[in-house]
Amino acid sequence: MKQRSLALCVPLAALLLVALVAAPAVAAAASPSPVPSPLSTGRSAGLPVVKQGVPNATSETATEWGGNSVQIYFIPGASPVVPGESELYINGTRIDTGPPVMSSLIGGTQLQFNLPSSLNLPAGETTFKAVLHTEKGQTVPYEWKFQVTGKKKPGLVNFQIMREWWWYITKGAYYTILLTVVSIVFASIFALFGALGRLSKTMTFRQAWEKHHSWGYMVGHTLRMIPYWLATFYTSLFRGTPLLLQIYVIYYALPAVILYGRARWGIFTHIPYPTNVQSGIAALSLNYGAYLTEVFRAGIQAVPKGQREAAWALGLNGRKTYQRIILPQAFKIVIPAIGNDFIALIKDTSLVSAIAVPELIKQAQIVGGKYYDFLSPLLVAAVVYWLLTIFFSFWQARLERRMERDRARKG
Repeated sequence: MKQRSLALCVPLAALLLVALVAAPAVAAAASPSPVPSPLSTGRSAGLPVVKQGVPNATSETATEWGGNSVQIYFIPGASPVVPGESELYINGTRIDTGPPVMSSLIGGTQLQFNLPSSLNLPAGETTFKAVLHTEKGQTVPYEWKFQVTGKKKPGLVNFQIMREWWWYITKGAYYTILLTVVSIVFASIFALFGALGRLSKTMTFRQAWEKHHSWGYMVGHTLRMIPYWLATFYTSLFRGTPLLLQIYVIYYALPAVILYGRARWGIFTHIPYPTNVQSGIAALSLNYGAYLTEVFRAGIQAVPKGQREAAWALGLNGRKTYQRIILPQAFKIVIPAIGNDFIALIKDTSLVSAIAVPELIKQAQIVGGKYYDFLSPLLVAAVVYWLLTIFFSFWQARLERRMERDRARKG
């Protein structure tokens, strides 16, 4: 009896073991396998992976599709795409676009099919299909749909945008003029002190020692040279670095210095962070002040020495001589140069658009970003700059003619 039971148990145990081993395989076969995405399939197979086609609903929301070209954005595969063999189909019809243009972009590649000018697509849902061909003979089809409105995008210049947004762009002229006027005033002040500092050097250390042979005098001479060194450093630094870099340093780096001083040493606690307008004015003033420093220095040196000698003969000291005799005459000499820099400053205020000051260029960039059309708003900004230049150049010319008549009367 025991032998019969043992003989029955052995086959049952074998069947149970077989069932346990086969169960996972049967379950795996019964459960549906995950469908690989086209992106993962393409990458695993080494094929190009198409990311999107244009026009589409996400990229053409700001303006009507122009019907001029179709773009395909894809990630290159192991085998390069052959542009000349790639194809474009619209509503199932192959379109003769000529050789597409392929260009590299950040994170992928663009293939552009230029549509023939005779092609007119009716309004309604349109099916686009692009077929990419690789050097190994592989094909990658990509199909999508787009609701064509039937309206053509304007040409190179969109006059409708210019009509609708010219006033919005022109309002940026307020900041352009504000930055120009305030900056030229501060630049003239910096230039005056810079010019006086540059002129404070009367002799070299060797000449001073040979003339006086006194260590006490040499100490005083060194102290008197400090304004010259500071003015020379100022003009060298701001004339030797780009204006855009100076704007960035004042707007981005100066707050970091203030924050570090507060955290490390407890200083700068009452100094606020500069705004974008304040940073723009500071950078423009310091930069143009460095250039005007040499203009003011030349203007002061252009005043005849006889004027100084006459002032000294009248008993005027050095400060009053400069204040009443030298500087008024020098200012008349440098007015034309200040006027020229004022005109140049009008255009250089466009650089502060990099720190989001809403002047002309920034306003035009905002409109261009809204419509994906930068040429039309930038043309409006260019016209406004041109008109501002003409206006201020006219008054500069009148001021110079007036000064010439005054000099003629005195002569």
